Amino acid sequence: MNRIPSLKPVLGVWLLACLASGELPAMDMDRELQIAEEITARAHPDEAIRLEASGLGFQGLYREAVSKDVRGGIVLLHGRDSNQDAADLIRPLRLGLAEHGWSTLSLAMPIAVSDDLQGYADLVPEAIARLQAGIAFLKEKKIGTIALLAHDTGAWTVLRYLADTPDSSVKAAVLIDPPPVREFDVPPISPGSPSAVRLPILEILSRRVSVPMDDEASRKRTAMQANPSYRLVILNEPDRGWQDSGDFLLNRIHGWLSQLQAFPASNAAAPAESRTQSGNHQD
Repeated sequence: MNRIPSLKPVLGVWLLACLASGELPAMDMDRELQIAEEITARAHPDEAIRLEASGLGFQGLYREAVSKDVRGGIVLLHGRDSNQDAADLIRPLRLGLAEHGWSTLSLAMPIAVSDDLQGYADLVPEAIARLQAGIAFLKEKKIGTIALLAHDTGAWTVLRYLADTPDSSVKAAVLIDPPPVREFDVPPISPGSPSAVRLPILEILSRRVSVPMDDEASRKRTAMQANPSYRLVILNEPDRGWQDSGDFLLNRIHGWLSQLQAFPASNAAAPAESRTQSGNHQD
């Protein structure tokens, strides 16, 4: 696989087409291009790839499973103030999961010009198109077992996609700190989306969420009652940045996915909630 070609010609043609049609989505293309070029300069030559969605090229970082025991593929979607190789969360997960037998594909998500939740809510359809391109890429690699891992607003994309477009190749989803949607007049997803998705979901909440934890957890319990394969993990530790939780997250996610493969019948077990403190998991 060759290093990703420059995205500038593709972006230029696409922007001209948008200008001609009078339709300019609220995406910060310059910032996205800058990030992609910075990552390409430091990434392994075989990792950076070019994908396309909605007529627009974008970057993906693909890393084949290092372990001989290949378990499947994972598509990673970042959120606000992050990117497809962010050092605090995405990079440790995409590299670490590959060491555990998962081929990982981290996608560049569209960046909103308006750096607020509404701006990113408006870009969910474009983000879904990119997710579909990523899933198609893994299928071309003959990867039949696919999981989705999303942080922040990336979780909206995953929930909307799974609720609207059931995909038999997607076996599970991991959601890390999805922002609440109750403040939106027209929310990007239904507040009950987790209960509408009939596949295993692991949701990890930290104190980084912007609503009281008890209030948010109460809403999650409602989702667990409707979807018995939904799991909720609440981190009780203070907000010190994801770097301090990296090993716990990696082990928790890999362990949960491995358990699903080893004991698929347990997906229908009674829903469970777990709370952790300083990275210690408690059932």
